[in-house]
Amino acid sequence: MTTQVNEDERQCYLDDVISENVGWIRIQEKTFKRWMNEHLKHRKLEVEDITEDLNDGLALINLLEVLSHKSIGRHYTKKPRINAQKMENIVATFNFMKGEGIKIVNIDSTDIMQGNMKLTLGLIWTLIFNYQIAANLKDDNSGGGPKKKLLNKINQKLRPSGRKANNFTGDWTDGTLLCCLVNCIAPGLIPNHAILDPEDNVENVRTAMDLAETWLGVPKLLAPEDMASTSADDLSNMTYLSGFLDCKVKEGAPVVYPNRAIARGPGVSGVGLLPGKPATFEIDASKCGAGDVVVTVDGPEGSEPVKVEYAATGDTPGIYTGAYFPKDEGEYTVNVTFCGVDVPKAPFKVKIYNDGPRNKVDPKKVKVEGPGLTGDNILPEENAWFKINYKEAGPAEPKVEIVGPDSQPVAFTVEQDGVGEQYVQYKPPKFGMYNVAINFGGMPLPNSPYKVKISPKVDASKVKIAGLAQIVRVGDSPVFEIDTSAAGEGKLEAVIVSPSGKKLDFVLDDDDKGHHKLKINPAEVGTHTISLVYGKVPVPHGPFSVKVRPDCEPDKVKVHIEGDKIRLGQPTKIRIDSKEAGNGDLKVRIIDSAGLEVDVDHDQNDYGLDTFTFQPKREGEYTVDVTFGGEPVCEKKLLAEPRLKLDKLNIFGDGLNSNKPLKVGEECKMTIDASRAMTGDIVIREKDPNKTGAEDPADLELLVVGPDGRSVTLEIEESEEGVFKVAFTPDKAGDYVFVAESEGVAAPKCPIPLKARGLKSVKVFGPGIEPSGNLCGFDTHFIVDAREAGEEKLTVDIVGPGTGEFKPMPSVVEPQKGLFKVKYDVPLHNMYGVDVKYGEDTLNQGKPFKPKVHTHNVGVFPSSRRRVEMQVTHLSLEAPSSCSVDDYIDIRLKYAQRFKPLAKVSGPSQPPQVKVIGPARKLVDTKTSVQDCLYKVRASPVEVGPHKVVVRCADSDLVYGSFSNMFEITK
Repeated sequence: MTTQVNEDERQCYLDDVISENVGWIRIQEKTFKRWMNEHLKHRKLEVEDITEDLNDGLALINLLEVLSHKSIGRHYTKKPRINAQKMENIVATFNFMKGEGIKIVNIDSTDIMQGNMKLTLGLIWTLIFNYQIAANLKDDNSGGGPKKKLLNKINQKLRPSGRKANNFTGDWTDGTLLCCLVNCIAPGLIPNHAILDPEDNVENVRTAMDLAETWLGVPKLLAPEDMASTSADDLSNMTYLSGFLDCKVKEGAPVVYPNRAIARGPGVSGVGLLPGKPATFEIDASKCGAGDVVVTVDGPEGSEPVKVEYAATGDTPGIYTGAYFPKDEGEYTVNVTFCGVDVPKAPFKVKIYNDGPRNKVDPKKVKVEGPGLTGDNILPEENAWFKINYKEAGPAEPKVEIVGPDSQPVAFTVEQDGVGEQYVQYKPPKFGMYNVAINFGGMPLPNSPYKVKISPKVDASKVKIAGLAQIVRVGDSPVFEIDTSAAGEGKLEAVIVSPSGKKLDFVLDDDDKGHHKLKINPAEVGTHTISLVYGKVPVPHGPFSVKVRPDCEPDKVKVHIEGDKIRLGQPTKIRIDSKEAGNGDLKVRIIDSAGLEVDVDHDQNDYGLDTFTFQPKREGEYTVDVTFGGEPVCEKKLLAEPRLKLDKLNIFGDGLNSNKPLKVGEECKMTIDASRAMTGDIVIREKDPNKTGAEDPADLELLVVGPDGRSVTLEIEESEEGVFKVAFTPDKAGDYVFVAESEGVAAPKCPIPLKARGLKSVKVFGPGIEPSGNLCGFDTHFIVDAREAGEEKLTVDIVGPGTGEFKPMPSVVEPQKGLFKVKYDVPLHNMYGVDVKYGEDTLNQGKPFKPKVHTHNVGVFPSSRRRVEMQVTHLSLEAPSSCSVDDYIDIRLKYAQRFKPLAKVSGPSQPPQVKVIGPARKLVDTKTSVQDCLYKVRASPVEVGPHKVVVRCADSDLVYGSFSNMFEITK
């Protein structure tokens, strides 16, 4: 759908829809519903309430497919049960309309689902406007909006009556204009339309609607009383009246066609007439239908009444010859009517004068022109025309005779195209040479007869048609692609004939590049034929056959169910193949042994391939009933019985005791007692989570999942009948899950959580547990890395030297899950005891760590730690290139040479203040000592990042007072 619609016009109409006028809403609802049902009847569907019947999207989907002759696709739910499925269907229709180039403004899918009356009417109007009204106006370039163009189209059909419509409301309420419109399209259908009583408005509208529906095929979308009502609105009337744009008169309709009458002869052309002489004429009404010809002549003003005589002559009904007898000079008016309607170009103005020289005949002065005499661009069954101008050739009438290639006369028509001019038209029936003879006053024209050659302009053998192999069903709208790009320029014509011999309507589109799309709507089962003619040349190998199958073939549905027995709790799949069955509503009903209907999940794998899944929950017989298109396909009985009753299954063992964690590397044992749960031999095996749908599923499947999400290998052994021993060994610490299930149903208490601890994977390191490297008066630390040991509580107990009465309080931080840093002060020297427990177990093989603390003068550092010295002198900090969080930092502040002797012992009277500030402005713990001529400050950084050393001193003996500097701590 590519029709572009003026958005302002469309929105204006939409605003009318949401008007508060209740009368309009009522009429619109009925009109739009009838319009929808007129199209939905092709799918055997009907909408009763537009606020309820559209909210699942199915009616809209079918309507759009019928209107667009396209499939919306299979990505929608055919049986929506929940709101989410209904919303998905409606959204699918909105997406389809967007792809068709239809703009939806101020209407949301939620409005349709909730049954908003006014906005639902607005959506239907949008479809009417695009697919019926605007589509019929796409070739109209007259200007103005679609509403004005539609009014112009209606007025063009009203033109023969002399009446005109100015709007789509008040002009139509008395019914006389509608009767006039019907009679203009089918003359004679309402012969008394001009004398109808406007007071009988409802009866007038009903008469016109009944005849239009019977003989023109225009559906009665409006009730007669609604159109005759003052509440009728533009939208409802436009919806109905747009049906007259492309309507056709049905065969057998009691109509007449005055426009097909031809009046010829001197009596209507005025050539060669003299006062007192008969003025002969001929009226050919043979193709006008049943009716009367009336001829009257009005003479010049003041003259006597003119006598007219005429009668039907010859073997062909409807042909009249006659004459009238002018007595005086002057202008005569010849009136010719058929069934009261003027024939083409009537009334005729004829001037008669008593002037002899004007009556001389000269064929050489007759002028002829037109492709009908040359054959240029003329094909069989196309109009070939030429003009004859004999104004200056004297008082005579041209005589024309046309003979075809088979020496048979060819019919032609002659129209008087003004005084002394004729327009001749014929249709050559086939290719070949034609002779066109023209005589005037009994003498041939100089070049008569004219040789006219009608020859093909295309190569029809190069026309290609695709799509003949597709499956076509009654009610489908198949599209056949025809390529004429290599066959030359010509017009493609088609005739589609049904098995009963009826000609089908079709739509033939092209892209002006030789690519055509032929769309048909077959309504009969059987072989249809497509005959193609290109450039008036039949396409070889035609007519082409298209086999149309029934819309629904239930016998072609294939149902597959594995076996006759099913297991409780296990999904049972019913696979149905309806690819070859056509269009129909596929239904599967499953009844259990208690007579209750079972819930069934429907999965549409592909077009025509459906899988229905259900889980039997009750023992006994299940009945599967499959229907397609309302017709039964199959009925099958299935027996559901379990081999294992889970409620009597007993699972026990030390490994399942949640209060006693498992240990990594140690075997976990458990027992499964199924002796009371079995109804026969059962199979127990380890479940493979990567495999599903095994051919022979186990009755009980066991699975242990480790901390990493992977399954753990199990050892299963039947110790005695129905009793199974199960064992597995956890390979890493963490949470495990044990699951025992039968056909997807978990056993009681399952899943069972298990916890395994692996103390071997806990790492403890750092100076705080080393036998050397810890200095008295400073703090120390150590790291506990339990990231791979599972989640447990860390407990640290520290005992000082001596009697053990001194117990430092450790500080424990966990910067990362399972990674702990323990820090504590060591104010006393000698051996400490550090007891570290993770969970319930003591690390270091159950023994405490024995770190030793040394005094300052020992100066011993462990091999694992580095001593880094920073020298502060002359307002500068001489720092090493890198420092680590595992390093001790010694900051030395030297005295100048002029220090007092006392300073060598005790330092300045006011000690300097040295602060080490880490990231986020946190102070780093420091210890200060005096030795010889310097202060020594020892710091132990614990964070990575930039650190600042700040030195402040009020004593002048310290070098140059206060300052600060930076150094970097790395990991």
